Amino acid sequence: MKRLIGHMMTLILTGLFLAGCSYDESVRELRTNSTDPSLAITFANGLIDKPITTRAVTLLSDHMNTMGVWGWQTTPQGTVERPFIDQKVTFNVPEAKWTYTPLKYWENNSTYWFSAYAPHQNSVPGVTASIDSITHAIRIDGVTLYGCNTITNGGATPPANFGTVDDVDWMIDRFGQNMIGLNRGQVTFNMQHILSKICVRIARSKSFLPDSIEHMVLDSIKITDFVCQGNFNQSIKNDSLSILAEWTPVDTLPRYTITSAKGVSIPDSALYVIESLMIPQPVNENQYINIWYKIGNEGGYIGHYYYVIKLSDVYSRFMAGRNYVLTLTLSPDVITFDSGVSDWEDNSAEGEAFGGYKPWN
Repeated sequence: MKRLIGHMMTLILTGLFLAGCSYDESVRELRTNSTDPSLAITFANGLIDKPITTRAVTLLSDHMNTMGVWGWQTTPQGTVERPFIDQKVTFNVPEAKWTYTPLKYWENNSTYWFSAYAPHQNSVPGVTASIDSITHAIRIDGVTLYGCNTITNGGATPPANFGTVDDVDWMIDRFGQNMIGLNRGQVTFNMQHILSKICVRIARSKSFLPDSIEHMVLDSIKITDFVCQGNFNQSIKNDSLSILAEWTPVDTLPRYTITSAKGVSIPDSALYVIESLMIPQPVNENQYINIWYKIGNEGGYIGHYYYVIKLSDVYSRFMAGRNYVLTLTLSPDVITFDSGVSDWEDNSAEGEAFGGYKPWN
């Protein structure tokens, strides 16, 4: 009797094993030949800086129309395959979804790991992107910025979208996404900014007597001497010192100057006049903030003013994924400024107040 039961159990297990093999073989065939969308690996609209860094929820498609995806698959037998090798995935605006070709398909009994960066390297000439097969650290070389400003007039808030300028807002999924083939869910990346951002806003000093001036206009703000190229090599350690060393500025190209919106009337409340991307880099002693503006009174007199501030008196360096907000309060005799740093999507940075800077004659 025991021998009969044992024989029956062997037949049952063998049948289950063969059924599993038959399933995986059929799915492998579907990976190549199927047009069934329910089995395809698809990508959702990734989130930027959520939930890791900032409070704002921003969709990847608001900033990018391409991303590069790497994917590893581990089969039930322990074999590791790579269905995605820097796959270009493009946002299809009419259909409002991310698409790629040829499609790849889930396997029920496999597990997956995905990573991504944006935009895809083919979208930006001169850039190369790669990933370490063992550590899964992403490397992006040849990132070049030109100091493009997204603000052409003063605004109560910065646009926070660099899709309309030449400079590219690079992002990565720092931790990657683990998925189970059985779930067949959409892959959703949590993208993080890896550049720095600087915002400058201006305000009129409250020390003016009522009706003492007729108008106050910003002519220009210039912030000088930024390194424009850098290489990014993701750290596999998630600590501040390791992340600080991810960027290597390449100081072989001419440096650039960031210039503000011009001819902006300065009200009592602060207006943003600069929002610009930067390669994360230390501040040197030769970098300055230059401010030109004029004040007119009811009698028709117009005074022209120029101030200069050492950038190192405001910030010592710029770090990846951080938003640096500088508020300049202007008056005829003294300029004060508040400097703050926050996470990328938070423009309410507050910091220490400085003052007493006189104009150069």
